[in-house]
Amino acid sequence: MNKKLFISPITIRSLFRKTPTKTYDIITSGAYKTNNLPRIVPKEIPRPNHIYNLVNGPYQSSILIKNQWQLEGIRAACRRARTIIDTVSESIQVGITTDTIDKLVHELCISLGCYPAPLNYEDFPRSCCTSVNNMALHGIPDGRPLKANDILKLDVSVYYNGFFGDVSETYLIPAVDKTKTPVDNDASYLIKHARRCRDRAIAACRPGIEFSTIGRICEEYIKQCNGLKLVKSACGHGLGEQLHEPPQVLHYYDPSEKQMKWIMEEGMVFAIEPVITEGNGRVKMCDDNIQVCTTDNSRCAQFEHTIAITSNGHEILTEGKTDMRPNVLERKAVFV
Repeated sequence: MNKKLFISPITIRSLFRKTPTKTYDIITSGAYKTNNLPRIVPKEIPRPNHIYNLVNGPYQSSILIKNQWQLEGIRAACRRARTIIDTVSESIQVGITTDTIDKLVHELCISLGCYPAPLNYEDFPRSCCTSVNNMALHGIPDGRPLKANDILKLDVSVYYNGFFGDVSETYLIPAVDKTKTPVDNDASYLIKHARRCRDRAIAACRPGIEFSTIGRICEEYIKQCNGLKLVKSACGHGLGEQLHEPPQVLHYYDPSEKQMKWIMEEGMVFAIEPVITEGNGRVKMCDDNIQVCTTDNSRCAQFEHTIAITSNGHEILTEGKTDMRPNVLERKAVFV
């Protein structure tokens, strides 16, 4: 019997895709001014343990399997993170600065009773991460106005009533006049497949599955996408009472990593957040020792969900818009 050769539709479309040309701004650390005004959090909003340098002390949680009370606490934090990122996304447009976006995130956190988790975490000076174009991770909000076809990665994490929620999205900044500035198809391609990569990895998560499955799926999917690479140093993580808990979730397969041989069980909570780039997949630390950019200045996209393993599958804790709404007057005050 003759065997028919099967080629994935993704691979076929990728074969006819041209190599992207650099028509975007390359972002460098310190090139744009950052507002030095401190972000103030009211005293009544609880601070996470890392603010008091207790991350490695007696308050460090090492519980992998969450009970119902813990799950509900994480769920509440994730709902707020989702509300914030959905609300802020409505204001993302040409001309807005990432510092203004950060101010929006900060004020929304306060209005929902949350502490913005990035603020003062390992010297990070702002309330969210805004990584533009070639900035892969931990982008510091600054005064640069966004331009049409910029790629913005917005990462929002919050601390609410003792628990963390973590979510990120990538946005292609729309042009004011698309007849003059057409949509960047290469950027759209990158963003589309970064989202699909995350979603395919999540779809496999359920009790009894080895954590290495996440990395296998991400690698296999991106190999079908012409010109795209995984940034291997960008890992997912467990979370709950701390922002980063075991296990470390690799988005590629590494048989030598012991945690990747762990088996998923009901009650585990972790974030899946692969970073995909148009370039070689290598990154470096910027001069500020905080931001991370690609070595070849290629653009990146990232999507993140926090999920919980259930008895028969998984629950995406950061999925979809919620019916929570922040105080309208407080949101208006952000623009003053």
